[in-house]
Amino acid sequence: MKIYDLSSYWEANPMAEPWELKVEFSSSEEQAEQMADRLGLNVDDFPDRMAMSGEHVSGEFLFHIGTHCDAPFHFGPISEGKAARTIDELPLEDFYGDGVVLDMRHKEPRSGITVEDIEEALRDMEYTIKPGDIALIMTGYDKYIYTEKYLKDQPGMTGEATEWLIDRGVKLMGIDTYTFDRPFGAMVEDVKAGNKSALFPAHFLSRKKEYYHIEKLANLDSLPVKHGFKFCAFPIKVKNGTAGSVRAVAMMNE
Repeated sequence: MKIYDLSSYWEANPMAEPWELKVEFSSSEEQAEQMADRLGLNVDDFPDRMAMSGEHVSGEFLFHIGTHCDAPFHFGPISEGKAARTIDELPLEDFYGDGVVLDMRHKEPRSGITVEDIEEALRDMEYTIKPGDIALIMTGYDKYIYTEKYLKDQPGMTGEATEWLIDRGVKLMGIDTYTFDRPFGAMVEDVKAGNKSALFPAHFLSRKKEYYHIEKLANLDSLPVKHGFKFCAFPIKVKNGTAGSVRAVAMMNE
């Protein structure tokens, strides 16, 4: 079996993340001094005067950094008339299944991915979505992750296209961009122009029809096929969490 890594880094890089993140690393020597003070020991008590290295992390929306899954609770407190589920409440069975890559690399910057786009991608690969499939949207914008284009120009899912997939039994979706919708700037421009429905239409759809999505996938173009593989991305079990980091992979028999 061959395993393909479809995850992006969890890192403090303003070109890759819309949220402020700070990661401070401590060396083994520094940790020995800190732990000696905390535990009432001497630095010489540690082998080679070294303890375990580590890091201190702070910032905004920490579980929305790197490749992660947004839970329905992130989209609003109510989903399908009930209390929206948090990331720890989602069934693990939904995070392992048949993957389907929908190629949207032809889409114009900041444009919306439509139902027609989804249908055309499926026709091209002669595939029909079935219940339980995990739909992976390939825009190619993971290749721009350290450029200004990454946070400004990606295409994103429309509410209609998202609902179309849900209605065919797709519970989990993913995309290789920092957000499932169009870029923040593009949505804000449309709202200021009078179109309030332009604000996070794919995210907010889960208030009506429950689903969850993974953001910041990568390397979807490394897969030799667009279907016929298993996808797996179990989220971290954050108590009452709005999201959880995942290590997304595809698996194929060689």
